[in-house]
Amino acid sequence: MSRTETRAGASTRAAHLGPAVRRPLVLDAALTVWDQEGYRGTTMAAIAAEAGVSKPVLYECFDNKDQVLVALLDREEERLMSATQAALPVEITDDLQATVEASYKAFFQAVLAHPGSWRIVVDAQRAVPTEIGNRYRRGRAVIVDQIAVLVRMFAPNGDQLSDAEAHVVASSIASLAEDNASLLLRQHPGPDAWTPEDLASFIAKIALGRWIG
Repeated sequence: MSRTETRAGASTRAAHLGPAVRRPLVLDAALTVWDQEGYRGTTMAAIAAEAGVSKPVLYECFDNKDQVLVALLDREEERLMSATQAALPVEITDDLQATVEASYKAFFQAVLAHPGSWRIVVDAQRAVPTEIGNRYRRGRAVIVDQIAVLVRMFAPNGDQLSDAEAHVVASSIASLAEDNASLLLRQHPGPDAWTPEDLASFIAKIALGRWIG
């Protein structure tokens, strides 16, 4: 059966589903389109075609492209964070080096498991609409706040840092995770690719050694 025939069959079946059931299917399609075409190349027509539904059916689920992509960003960030949390050790110690290393490793493993999710999170930073860009920045700010608390609590001399200084350290730790997750994806699967374990260990040393003496 051709892809066109498959989509036609899917469209017929999807027409009988309610919006609540169709929305996850639409988001799956949007993930595929955005991952392949980027934000600018993602249109409601392309999402409808990938989902195997008509545009009127798609508009019953979402009002416009940006509403689809904000919902998708929410879902994929949650997917990455859930995968990261699931991979973390059961007990996190007061050793900041070990905690940051374990967090990096879990995050890198999650990115390798869900590469499409990470690529759209990265692309969202460059997305044109303010709503999507702000959505990413708000989520990142929450994570940086949490890291800053850990830095102040557990890092050597961390209690001597001001809130502003702790947030600079935390933002740098987060940026290293983001930059090197993309590096990891570019290298895999390759013979000289970093493993999540080795990269996490190396980056943790850079992140803490550079800022915490």
